Amino acid sequence: MVSQLISIQPKTYHFHQVDACNMCTQDASTAKVLGMRLNQSQGKNPRSKTGIAVSICKCRNCGLNFPQPMPIPNDISDHYGIPPDEYWKNNSYFEKDTHYFSRQINDAKRLLSFNNGMKALDIGLGIGKAVVAMKNAGFEVWGIEPSKHFLNKARELTGLPENRLQHTSVEEAKFEDNFFDFISFGSVLEHLYDPSSCIQKAMKWLVPGGVIQIEVPSSNHLMPSFLNLYFLARSTNFVTNLSPMHPPYHLYSFTLDSFRINGEMNDYKVEYHYIDVASIRHVPKMFHPLLRTWMKVRKSGMQLTVWLRKAD
Repeated sequence: MVSQLISIQPKTYHFHQVDACNMCTQDASTAKVLGMRLNQSQGKNPRSKTGIAVSICKCRNCGLNFPQPMPIPNDISDHYGIPPDEYWKNNSYFEKDTHYFSRQINDAKRLLSFNNGMKALDIGLGIGKAVVAMKNAGFEVWGIEPSKHFLNKARELTGLPENRLQHTSVEEAKFEDNFFDFISFGSVLEHLYDPSSCIQKAMKWLVPGGVIQIEVPSSNHLMPSFLNLYFLARSTNFVTNLSPMHPPYHLYSFTLDSFRINGEMNDYKVEYHYIDVASIRHVPKMFHPLLRTWMKVRKSGMQLTVWLRKAD
């Protein structure tokens, strides 16, 4: 494992050589190199910009996308130590939504044969919207959040005691084994440096037969491939897959096989999954209906949701 310390104002990174695919352990040297990604938004002409770039690779075995080398900030607050209203620039995110997380809650109840008082954990709770929804649906809830700014907002909005909403990361968190019935990684796993080990850890906290819900970017998303053609036409090797050194700081994107293979190694199975088209950006709106239809038919939408069940 090679590590090099490089400062990119105002951030400082260690760059770690990736030896193996995090989800299936395939030798990383066999991965396909998709192209390069700058430490900032690349715009229409990335060759006009200066900065640090890393390779973006795709595992040939399970389809996981990852940066090579892996940029790890010296201080996690360099990425997430900002107020929630700066991270979520869409003000509508802070509005009350009675339907928020309802699809996930309904799926959890169906998969668990739900009883009131079942225990749920939200990993990366953000400002606490999912925790509130789970509490209102009859779950006994806990949450963890590594960003102090986000956690303070969550405590303000939820009114839950400090022992229920903890300032910690999943890597540092401690809970009893076989404690939770339902655990959610909502838009979290793609930000973690070792997602496989975090899934393994969460599985220990889960009761036998319990479920974990995970929402992640799909490696098969059409739009990065579509936009990469634009860069190729400009005779550059830049790509839009992932954003390891600028918001939203996505380190990975996943396929269904990423979880199926990982589950064979870690004693869980994929119980259920679906793919959402989600938002379409950087393309004129007149093309959105066609692109949306294509992504639905080809199952090449932006967001992959998987439900993992722990072995009994």
